[in-house]
Parts: sequence; C-alpha cells; structure tokens
Amino acid sequence: MNQLEFYTLARSLLVPSETQASQSQKLTVERYHVNVSIQKRLATTEVALVFSNPNKIPVSGLFVFPLPDRADISNTEIRINGNLEKSGLLRSSKLVEFYKRILQAPDLQMLRTIGTSALQVQIPPIPDRSECRLQIRYTELVEEVDESLVYTHHLRTNQPVGSFLMSIDVEGEDAIETVECPLHDATIDHENDTRTRITYQATDVQLVTDFVCRYVFTDNGLDGAELISREMPLNFNASESMLLCDVVPPPSTPYSQISTPARRLSAPMPLSTELSPPNGAAYHDVFFKGHGTNPFIDPEDDNQSTFGMDADSASYAVTRRYIQDGFLPPPEAVRVEELVNAFDYDYTPAADDAFALHLEGAPSKFGEGKQLQMLRVGIQGRVIPDTDRKDAILTFVIDVSGSMGMENRLGLVKKALRLLVKQLRPTDKIGVVVYGTDARVVLPHTSVVNREHILERIDSLCPEGVTNVEDGIHKGYELARKNIQSDSINRVILCSDGVANEGVTSPKVLLKQIRDYVDDHGIFLTTVGFGMGNYNDVLMEDLAKKGNGNYAYVDTLSEARRIFVENLTGTLQIIAKDAKVQVTFNPDTVRSFRLLGYENRQMKHEDFRNDDADAGEIGSGHSVTALYEVKLNKGVDSGELAKVAIRYEDPDTQKVTEVSEKFLVEDLKDEFEGASPRLQFATAIAQFAEILRESVWAKNGCLKTVHQTLKGILQQHPEVVARGEAQAETRGKELLTLVRNANRIKEQEQAS
Repeated sequence: MNQLEFYTLARSLLVPSETQASQSQKLTVERYHVNVSIQKRLATTEVALVFSNPNKIPVSGLFVFPLPDRADISNTEIRINGNLEKSGLLRSSKLVEFYKRILQAPDLQMLRTIGTSALQVQIPPIPDRSECRLQIRYTELVEEVDESLVYTHHLRTNQPVGSFLMSIDVEGEDAIETVECPLHDATIDHENDTRTRITYQATDVQLVTDFVCRYVFTDNGLDGAELISREMPLNFNASESMLLCDVVPPPSTPYSQISTPARRLSAPMPLSTELSPPNGAAYHDVFFKGHGTNPFIDPEDDNQSTFGMDADSASYAVTRRYIQDGFLPPPEAVRVEELVNAFDYDYTPAADDAFALHLEGAPSKFGEGKQLQMLRVGIQGRVIPDTDRKDAILTFVIDVSGSMGMENRLGLVKKALRLLVKQLRPTDKIGVVVYGTDARVVLPHTSVVNREHILERIDSLCPEGVTNVEDGIHKGYELARKNIQSDSINRVILCSDGVANEGVTSPKVLLKQIRDYVDDHGIFLTTVGFGMGNYNDVLMEDLAKKGNGNYAYVDTLSEARRIFVENLTGTLQIIAKDAKVQVTFNPDTVRSFRLLGYENRQMKHEDFRNDDADAGEIGSGHSVTALYEVKLNKGVDSGELAKVAIRYEDPDTQKVTEVSEKFLVEDLKDEFEGASPRLQFATAIAQFAEILRESVWAKNGCLKTVHQTLKGILQQHPEVVARGEAQAETRGKELLTLVRNANRIKEQEQAS
C-alpha cells in the first residue's frame, strides 16, 4: 500500500490525484469559520472553509472531513461553491484503513481525537489562482462531564489559516450559570439569562489546539442574569455627618460584574466612610455587560449589516469618569458607537425628510496595517426649534435610597433638575415620584408657572431607606398615565444609580412592565445615571431601550447642563420611532467589512422592513454616526461599494418612510489626510474606544498615535469637537487630556 500525498485544510484533508500531487504546492487556507448553535445539549455546527489554489495548474481531489463521535451521521450536509453535493461516509473501519494509508502509522491517535467517521466528497478541478468554498453542516449531542456540558471542536492543521472565527450560541430554558473557554481567549457575551454567545477570532493562525466550550445551566430557580447589585442599606445621621453602611461585598468581588449574576451577602461587614474598594480596584459593585466585538464578514456569506439607530452617549461620560479618577474603564463599559456619537459632526439636515444621509470614505489610518477603507455613515435628524417643540408633561422618578447619598449623587440630581426647571416653559408640567424602601408622589404634575414651588419640593429630597425601583417605576408611570396629553411630550425620566434590592428586582419583570406602559400608553422613558461604585450600567441602559428612550450618564454638573439645557428639545422631542439602518455591501467590490460598535443594537436583516420590530428612537437634531472598516477586492477601483438605507416611523402620523443612497468605490478619498476633518476625527475616536475595550482588531493599537492624530486635527480644525469657539476649546482640551492620561495609566499598568 503506497502512502498518499495529502494537504491538511484546518481539520480536514484533501488528497489530490497522483499526477497533481507531484506537480503542485499545498493549497492555501483562506478562511475557516465555524458557527455553532446549541439548544440545551443539541449542537448544530456549520463550517465555512475557503481555500485557494496557488498553482499554475488546476487541482482536484478527494475531500475528507472527520465528524465527531457524537455526530448524527444521518443529518449532514456539504456544499461546494454554494451547490449541495451528495457526500459519502467513511465509517470506522474504512476510515482507519484510509488514515493508515496516508499516515503509514499503526497507532492512529488522530482518530481518537477527531472522530471515527468522516464525510467524503470529490472536489472538482479548482482553476489556478482561484478559490473553492466548502460549507459543512452537522448536528451532535454535546458531551456531559461532571455536571458541565462540554462542546469540543477539534482543530488540526500543518499550515496557517488566514482568517479563523469560532462563534457559538448557547441557549436553554434554564438560566446559564457559567460559561468558559479554557483554551482560548474568547469573548463571552451573555445576551440574556438563557442565551450566551462565545466568539473567538484570529488571523494567520496555526490550528493546533482544540476549541473547548464548557457551560452549566442553573437548576435552582434563580435568575442567572439578574444583574441587580447588592444594595448597601444606608442610614444618614445628619448630626454626625457620618455614612453608616451595614453591608459591603467580600474582598474577592470583582468590580466589573460583567454578565455574571449578583449574589447577596450572607453576613454584614464593616465599611470605611471613604468606601475604598479592596485590592486596588476602582469602585465597588459596578455592573457592565460586554456585547462582544463585531467580526469581519465576507459579503459572499452575508452582505448585509442591520442595526437600530442609537444616539446615546452614556459610555463616553462613564469612560471620562474612570480616566479622570485615575483608572482605565473596564473594557465592557466602552461602547464604541457611544464614544463616537458623543460629538457633533455638524451634518446638514434634510430639507423635507426626518433624516439626511451623509456618506464618506477614505483609507483608514488604523486597522493593523490591513489597508482598510473607513466608511462613515452619517445620519442627521431634523431640527425642531425650541420654540416649536410640544409642551412637555414630565414625570421624574428619583431614587432617594441610601446609596444615592454616596458621592452626593442626590445632590447632583437636584442641581440637574434645577437647571432643567429654569429652561422649561410655563406651559410645561413637572411631577415627581421618589422611591427608597417604597415609592410616593412628592409633587403632582404642576405647571412651571409655579417654578419656586417645584424647586422647593426638589430641594427637600434627602437619602432614605433601601431601593424599591419596581415600586418607583410603577408609581411614576401611573402618575404619568393619569396626566397624559395626546398633543404633548409624555415622558418619564428616571434618575438613579441603577441599584435595586427591594420589591421586584428581576430585570426581566421590570423591562416587561416598562414595555407594557410604552405599548399601551406611548409614554417614553429616559434614564439618567448618577454615581460610580454601586452602579448598574446594564439595568439603566436596558430600561431606556425597553422604554423607547435614551440613556445618559451624568458625572458632572456640566454634563447635566449639556443634557438638560443645551440639548433639552433633543432629549425630549422624538422625531422618529423604531429607526434602523441597513447597509448592503457589494461582493463584487468588497472582500470583507466590519461594523465598529453597535453590537447590542444588531437586528435580524428581515426585521429591517418588519415595522413591528423594536429599534431606536431619535430626538430632534440628533445625529447618528456609524463606521465600517472595509477591505476591497484586489484591483477594484470603481463600481458600487454599498447601499445605505434607513427606515423609521413618524411618531405623530405613524407613517413609515424608507430612504436610501448608494456609495461608489470612486467616491473614496485617496488618502486619510484627504478626508474631511470630521471623518478623521471620528476614526480617531473609534480607535481610542477600540483600544480601551481591548478589541482584537486594535491589539497593536497605540494611544500615543491616537493622541498625536487628534492633536493634529484639533490644531487645524478645533470646530470638529464642538460648536462655538469656547466650547470647542474646552472639549478639545478635555479629550486630549483623557487620551493622554489613559495612555499614562496603561503604561503604568504594563510596567507594574
């Protein structure tokens, strides 16, 4: 029996004909992408394998793909270049004979690691300098090991793979308690308590280590993704000016509680009045949730990108707070789109429609030397003058629990509301509900004509009790419902640190209650976060999304002024409901693309024209900027690059409108410096965010380079950071200081 020549293609083999084997080099593995969907214990695995023929002659041969031991061999599928092929099956004895012939080895350890059966199919001739695309699909039962469920994807190759992607969705009826990938530095994103996504990406990688995912479902009835912080019951003794805390977290508790269930403490511990967290961490009990990082996508596999519009900027203020306090923010706290959209790009609004599209592209200054193009999708909302906005019926729901006494959080809330009241019109009305251990109305809806009385009631608020956010939301919406006016802005504004420990604390229940109020009465919700340490970013963002509103974070009085004074009409008056974006890339010109950010705003492509699907709400004058990294096909210099479409509903007429615009390859600028200053600025901000959130696509990124780029832009074009000379100077200095200090902190951490 003669030994066969063969090529290793990721976990599979290709055996060419004898004449070709003697004349040809190894095939090149361009991509090995794996998408796995696991429902409890049943896993459906889809493999997309692309390899190219570098030889001057066509290459064909027998393709062999080993299946795992637990695979359902009756439920398999293989496609070649999109065409479904009839495949054969090599069972145990024939597979052993096949591998012995190839490897000339009596002890076939390979069979014990990659399976005892395999699919086989004949590959038609691959022309020289061409690619072959294979898609393999199979199902298997996930192995159970010591109360854990373990999914393993075996990987073996003797040559690098150009692009490797592993994406696993785990879903079950019970809450997912733990997920880990012990052999790879994967991103784990808990989308909700019963669904988790695991992703891992690499380029030019040697596949020698199996990909292992372990997960455990909870069976104790607890909400595994509760994400409600331990509340520290506080009693404020005014005579002694001391903050007495009954409960604190144990020293081992991490401060970025990312996608992990909160646990209540069983025993009280003392806490110093300075609230210093142990182990040198930044803050106690800070809850953020990572949403993964968007991968590069081949448009031949999927040429569309669909997401709900988002004009929030809370993540920028949170990031600023961390850096100004001398810490790098947790990567999960950094949402790229919110840092980018924290700045005004001065887009021209449409003359008649709700939105105007502004498209621009140029070579990116960043992107790990991959010769990427940066495509900017700019969307400008219609501007409604302050004098033309509707009257506002505002219901403030204010957290006055003990934790709001920390850092004078409630004091900052009261200052922010004083700024707001002074900006409202006499025909506007304000109502106030507060909640601690329970909720109560402290101010029925009152015309702003009675401004002094309103301010008096606001000034009288003080910290008390624990946190019953469910009762506060319920009473707030009930008060808003009783005073609803169809021709006015009806909005609930929640001011809190996001902590809940009394009454209903499950986010699922709270979110459903809010959604019911929105659907039944059209009362929108804005959430405004205060404080850091014992702060729940996850809940505040989710409440705003379910409430068809926006989420802001206030760390300073100037930030409160920006939200409640400078952008009051944009904060209150909605110009579009369920606004969404769909970008369709042309496979003839685009090799791959990646959306920067918006991971938690992704939508199914078919929901773009599903007008019942929930998307984003955009206020007067708000703009939305989305950035795509795009790699063009070789030799492309003309043709359509992408089509950008936006779809939205008018909140008054319920009319749905869709507008679109095409972007051509020839519209791209020749160099980064030739692009508009605002595109250069947005690109640098995105790189800043990518480095802070430790994106795999910016692993070699340098904050010094970001600082130098921003400094050069702002020196020549200070107006890109803000309108007005004084404001531009202030925000420009702030931004440069943030980047410089972030770099300093990062260097200190690396040196320690």
